[in-house]
Amino acid sequence: MTGAKRTAPLEPTIDADDIQGITAPGFFKPFQTLIGLNYPRTDKGAAAFQRAVASLEVSSCGRTLEDRRAHRADSKLVSPPLIAIGISYVGLVDLTASATEIGSEAFRIGLPGRSALLGDPREGAGSPTKWAVGAPGAELDALVIVAGDTRETVDVESHKIEKLFIEAGIKTLLQAGGVLPGEMRGHEHFGFDDGVSQPGIRGHASSSPNDFITERHVAPGQFPAEALYGYPGQDLVWPGEFVIGYPRTSPDPLIPGPIEPATPTWTRNGSFLVYRRLAQDVYGFWKAMRAEAARLSQLSGFRGLSDVALAAKLVGRWPSGAPLARTPKLDDSELGNEPLANNNFRFDSDTATLTLTIGKDNFPSAKADPLGAVCPLAAHIRKVNTRDAPSDMGGRSATYDRRLLRVGVPFGPLVQNKYGDPAINEPERGLLFLSIQTSIEDQFEFLQARWMNDATRPKSPSGNDLIVGQNAATRDGVRRATLFGDNLQVAEVLLPQQYVIPTGGGYFFIPSLSALRDVIAPRAAETPKQSTARKAKRK
Repeated sequence: MTGAKRTAPLEPTIDADDIQGITAPGFFKPFQTLIGLNYPRTDKGAAAFQRAVASLEVSSCGRTLEDRRAHRADSKLVSPPLIAIGISYVGLVDLTASATEIGSEAFRIGLPGRSALLGDPREGAGSPTKWAVGAPGAELDALVIVAGDTRETVDVESHKIEKLFIEAGIKTLLQAGGVLPGEMRGHEHFGFDDGVSQPGIRGHASSSPNDFITERHVAPGQFPAEALYGYPGQDLVWPGEFVIGYPRTSPDPLIPGPIEPATPTWTRNGSFLVYRRLAQDVYGFWKAMRAEAARLSQLSGFRGLSDVALAAKLVGRWPSGAPLARTPKLDDSELGNEPLANNNFRFDSDTATLTLTIGKDNFPSAKADPLGAVCPLAAHIRKVNTRDAPSDMGGRSATYDRRLLRVGVPFGPLVQNKYGDPAINEPERGLLFLSIQTSIEDQFEFLQARWMNDATRPKSPSGNDLIVGQNAATRDGVRRATLFGDNLQVAEVLLPQQYVIPTGGGYFFIPSLSALRDVIAPRAAETPKQSTARKAKRK
């Protein structure tokens, strides 16, 4: 109807008691332990694995939402850890033959087999043959994630779970991660605030009209912003991008797209988990930033460029999380720490001021930056989220249907002096990258292989993603990114090596609670002792 008034879309109600909480709304806890599992390839070994899985108290979406809301009311609350489990193709196919019907080729092949497509190094520490976890021939059958408020509570729970599987004859491999201490809390090892640009998930957790999975903070009467965002600038994405069996994105973000059939049917309410163990060379990165900043600062338009400012250009945000789009010259920790403002910016158009349900955004608005004069086109945040800017895939839908939910944490000790030299036997550090999506190929692999690794995409002139892009196959081994100076002078950042390399991981399916109960680890696999204990625990 021409001239018809548009309103907020009707959003689906998801099965909050059946979906794992890591899938929706996501585990955003400060501490995690990942427990890798491999079970014996015998009927007895598979049955023991099923019994152990059946004993896990896996956290639902409903429980995870309750936990999150309780922590918003009391930030000092320490609640029991949340638990999730994902199972790889090699682990799943021996438990149910119908796993062969899952249509994801990436899932069936596994991460080591897709490593070359992702641009991973073919030699050295980043090569799959050198991986610390999930190397070819040593892929994990399953991954349990334990996430909590303190290291102590996570350790207690993860050791209980480890004991459960060891007693069942299953091999375990633990990897602990968590927030960095002091002023680095919430930051990754290079020193930048992490996870600021998480998308929101459309939909309701119950029949209550205001029981949204993602809270809404834009006041009514500001259409379409009130219908597009959770926090200002936080895109609301249709749940089918994260959970199987719900509407996916359409060309119009306010209109639900198709619901892709769950094949096999028990995959409904499930999702896919990508785990990448990424090692970070903090010393090498900051030495490179110092050297490149010193070189570029001799050029017209780049006078006075510091290493921190250069690194911020490559990330698209300052260390505090404040976006360059809103504060081009200096970091602003107040902006970086304000969720009502730190994600409220666009790239190709001016950002409108919004009235909020609670609080105000008094920071300078972001101005249109289509050329990347302020936030470079090669900046990590522009490589993975084009916002309102067109790309090689088209308009805004190219962003919405490529989004993923990140739920990982750092691992390893904090570097005390990033400008120093590594010690002999320097401990490893990096990021336990975990992401949730319904298509490994169209979301995670697309972002890594097509946008982050490509020097001309999603928009040119840009260059490589010099933070997490895997570009080992560049012709001369030098990775490049284009910057603009104060008066649009052009210069290139030149880095001879990568400072983030993969050291392990895997692709996993996150089943619904009903699929775990009825298909993957049926209660029939319980021993009488386990059945009695489970029933007693429920009373």
